[in-house]
Amino acid sequence: MSKTSKTIVETEWSYFWDSSEYQGGKEKLSLSPSEDEAKRLAQRLDLLALDALKAEIEISRAQGEVAFNVRGVLSAEVTQKCVVSLEPVKSHIEDEFEAWYADPDAAISIAKARHEKLNEKGHGELPILEEHDDPEPLIDGKIDLGELVTQYLSLSLNPYPHAEGVAFEVSDENKKQSEEVKNPFAALKDWKDRMNKGEEP
Repeated sequence: MSKTSKTIVETEWSYFWDSSEYQGGKEKLSLSPSEDEAKRLAQRLDLLALDALKAEIEISRAQGEVAFNVRGVLSAEVTQKCVVSLEPVKSHIEDEFEAWYADPDAAISIAKARHEKLNEKGHGELPILEEHDDPEPLIDGKIDLGELVTQYLSLSLNPYPHAEGVAFEVSDENKKQSEEVKNPFAALKDWKDRMNKGEEP
C-alpha cells in the first residue's frame, strides 16, 4: 500500500470509511462488493470468477492514540484456472487481517521519530517498523476498506491452483519468484510473521 498518494483513487472495489464520523469505541461493518465490482476484482486478481466475498471489519482507536486500528476477517469463494490443465478450480478462502491508519499531519509516533533519526545518522540497515508505529495515511480523512480487503485477498489466493487428480510440481526457487511477482506484499507479511515468532529476519 503506497504512502505517497495524496488524492483518493477509486479502485475496482472502493468502500470509503470517513474518520470524521467516528464516534469512539468499536465500529463494526460488513462489506461485500456488488456483482459488477466482483467481476472487476476477478479480472484484476486473474480469477475466472469471484463467486462471493465478504468482510467483517472492526475499527477502533484507543484513547490518546492518533492511529485507527482496522481488524477484519474475510471469506471468499473463488474460481481459478488450473496451472496444468486450465480447468476451473473452485476454492474457499478465509483469512484475518489487520492494518493501521492515521492522519499524516497528526503527531508522529515516538518510535517512528527515533527510527528516522537513526536512519539520518547512518546507523546501517534498520528493521522495518511495525505498522502500529508507521501507519498508513488517511487520504482526505478516509480509509478505502474495499481496497484493503482486496489486497489481503490477493495474499490469500493459491498461487498454484490445480484440479483434483492433476499432478504438478514446481521448484522452490520458481515458486518463490512467482509468489513475489503475484503478491508484492508477501515479503513484508512473511517478515512480520517471522518477527512475531521471534525468528531472525
